[in-house]
Amino acid sequence: MMERRTRRSSRLKGFRFLVVPGDNAATRLGALDEVFHDEPVDGVIHVVANGYATPRRPAGTTGAATATLEEQLAAELEDWAITAHRIASMAVRRDRPVWLVIAVTKADLYADDLDDVVDYYSPGSGSPFAAKLDELRALAGSAKLSVDVLPVSSQGGDRNSAISSKKSSAMVDALAVRLAQLSGHV
Repeated sequence: MMERRTRRSSRLKGFRFLVVPGDNAATRLGALDEVFHDEPVDGVIHVVANGYATPRRPAGTTGAATATLEEQLAAELEDWAITAHRIASMAVRRDRPVWLVIAVTKADLYADDLDDVVDYYSPGSGSPFAAKLDELRALAGSAKLSVDVLPVSSQGGDRNSAISSKKSSAMVDALAVRLAQLSGHV
């Protein structure tokens, strides 16, 4: 696990980020234990990419990995199931609510479908991801878990981007503002 403290921007000053590795390995499981059991966090930013994440190769193989969008969405859902279980077990042991932000990255790759994609990751939408999120809220107790779904793109304004740099910056700013609110900085 890697700890990051940001001091570059006044918008995120004072936040402490614990980054859990994405590979499903022993290091990931140890980091998850630390974040959710040993030193429970106040909130979780779970990053998804609407199936556009870079495919991973199986351990011990070489060459480029390939995966369809459907396979990537299935992998995202599998990863979310693991994280959701950890969040639920942490939330039921706490006196105060836990917050969850689903950060939907790579928004520039599906700019025309942004509302539908945000809906896919939102509670109550009926999607496979939302069904797992609704299960989490039932296990943890809806009052003990706040959920926000925010699109994010760091590629706005690039030559091939469907999102302007202004809109991209606004998305990042909205994420920073929401994190500040959830963390009691505002």
